[in-house]
Amino acid sequence: MKDEQSRADLLKIAHARLHPSITNPNYLVLRRRAQIFTRWLESIPGDRLTILDVGGYYQPYRPLLDNRVCRYVALDIQGSPLVDVVGSAEQISFKADTFDLVAATQVFEFFREPRLAATEICRVLKPRGHLLMSVAAIAPRTRDEEHWRYLPAGLKSVLCAFSKVEIVPEVTSIGGIIRLNACALSMFSKYGFVRSLVHHTLVPILNFGGLAVEAARLTQNDQLAGNYSVLAQK
Repeated sequence: MKDEQSRADLLKIAHARLHPSITNPNYLVLRRRAQIFTRWLESIPGDRLTILDVGGYYQPYRPLLDNRVCRYVALDIQGSPLVDVVGSAEQISFKADTFDLVAATQVFEFFREPRLAATEICRVLKPRGHLLMSVAAIAPRTRDEEHWRYLPAGLKSVLCAFSKVEIVPEVTSIGGIIRLNACALSMFSKYGFVRSLVHHTLVPILNFGGLAVEAARLTQNDQLAGNYSVLAQK
């Protein structure tokens, strides 16, 4: 069960998301997301940041902040050794203008009222504070509790309370197709030993091919991008 996971287990999962293996079917989007987040965080001023991690069960991107954290609060609907506050982003139990930065990675898919969550996040941010987030666009459902997938226009609508919104596809349409094929191979490998074989043979081939295609910049089309990274400013 998730609530029985140890701190070491959680940190191991977080590390694998920040530094994905080439055998991971989601390698292309995870690798690119870390690059995008690194660039954005470098552009955000401040060396003593107060941070709220919404959906902070694992906190894979916390290491990117290095030594710039004054206070780090993890909020999640489930408790874990890394979670500080158990609660919902649709009703955040903090005063207005509390945080410099809010992180919300791959969690907006689970909110019943995503615009309400975005409004709450905007409320607890300090003036000119930032929201750093990632969302699924075209991606396999990981849990039955997921409600949504997001497109750029939908993201702008959800984040209408913010003054600035930057949206970046984590891969192009070609990368998205390659990632979907890698995920499909993993999902349809019914037995554990077959899945392990697929992850160490076919998935790396697809990922290396995806890296080459993305590096060649054959297209900027993002209609089939699997995920989007977002930086929003209050």
